[in-house]
Amino acid sequence: MKTIKEELSLGRFLVPYRIYGESEKTIVCISGAKQTMAAWRSFVRHFVDEYSVVVFDLPGQGRATILSGAPGITFDEQVDVLHNIVKATNRNGSVILAAASWGTIISAALAARHPELVEKMILGSFGAKPSKAVIDVIRAGQKLFNGNKTDEIAPLMIEKFGQHIPETHKKQMIEQFRGMSREQFLSFYEHCEFVEQASDIEDYIELGNITASTLILSGEYDAILDPSDIEKASSRIPDCEFKMIPGAGHFLHWEQADILYTYSEFLAR
Repeated sequence: MKTIKEELSLGRFLVPYRIYGESEKTIVCISGAKQTMAAWRSFVRHFVDEYSVVVFDLPGQGRATILSGAPGITFDEQVDVLHNIVKATNRNGSVILAAASWGTIISAALAARHPELVEKMILGSFGAKPSKAVIDVIRAGQKLFNGNKTDEIAPLMIEKFGQHIPETHKKQMIEQFRGMSREQFLSFYEHCEFVEQASDIEDYIELGNITASTLILSGEYDAILDPSDIEKASSRIPDCEFKMIPGAGHFLHWEQADILYTYSEFLAR
């Protein structure tokens, strides 16, 4: 497949991205917290014949670099990075956004602030507000960080909400966290503090401004998201469908490859 490897210089950030494929129809993928662009490999393989698929690393994770300033990246900075990636890579005026976990919040914010840029959205494991389970995991992770036990953070995350992912993905997650720098951990720490303090997604995003046709998916066994909160938030988006995926947890197509066909059916409408 044709692959373009580039990077964007955005003030205090250097953001690497990849474009796979040659179609004018563009899908931009937005990862969850601490997930790198590698998390989208199976997605790229599935869609590259029909779409150009864009993946990138947000500052504080993967190959992205924070050149100056604090190790954390604010919510508005994250939305601005996605905005610039969309402007730099789309080939048809508007794009499709495909997002996972925390990436769904960034995607929804962009779609609300710049509705003309987003034609469709797939939001997998969309968190409308921090649940008690999320806050418990965050506080346990912060305790490990403060005690210099960072090697135990990935196993904690797997235990609490990654039980259903394949063993290979569990090993990759553990290795990724072992290879993280202190600056990357500090960035993650600040992100977790923001999530803990955020009371509701609608404090940050005008969901009613979203014009993109939207599919929200949640796993039946997702231990950290409240389906009633997700369903309530999805009702605020004018053109939105909510699907509960039987047998899946938080990581959706990592756990069940067939979910990619659910994405395909939605995009083909």
